[in-house]
Amino acid sequence: MFDRTEGMIRLGEVALLFELARDLEDGCIVEVGSYRGRSAAALACGALAGSRQPVFAVEPHEEFRGVHGGKFGPEDRAAFYRAMLETGCYRNVRLVNVSSEVVTPGWSRPVGLLFLDGDHTWEGVRRDFRCWEPHLVAGARLALDDTDDPDLGPRRLADELVSSGAWARLREVGKITVLARS
Repeated sequence: MFDRTEGMIRLGEVALLFELARDLEDGCIVEVGSYRGRSAAALACGALAGSRQPVFAVEPHEEFRGVHGGKFGPEDRAAFYRAMLETGCYRNVRLVNVSSEVVTPGWSRPVGLLFLDGDHTWEGVRRDFRCWEPHLVAGARLALDDTDDPDLGPRRLADELVSSGAWARLREVGKITVLARS
């Protein structure tokens, strides 16, 4: 299920997400931007192997054009459901089929791991982070996808958070950077 196809996570990145979810000590797991469910399944498998925390997959599955021209939409929701059924991860993954700014005002669960892989524009990634930041526990982990491209929002956000002193860079695997809240 985790073989490399364009636009999807690589095996090393799957292992990283698995480890982060497995080793989580406090709070639930939130993924923003679930696409077809591969990363949600990696997080769920890790959680089931260790932390036992639920994974909330925040993905509106509305028509959207990505920064590199990829087209996303409702058909990806069908693939997401198939991935959850094929892996059995539906037991631990809760699809939140709205955007961050819709769900976070009423959110009440502490978040220990936030994986941002939604809108990769500066405005989009900053909006998602700001929506979830009040819900992050002390020592939370933030994983940002596509930080290998210096022109995209995730890299800019990672650099800004680290230079603020509020976050420390922990690891980089493939195109994912992991930060820890200081």
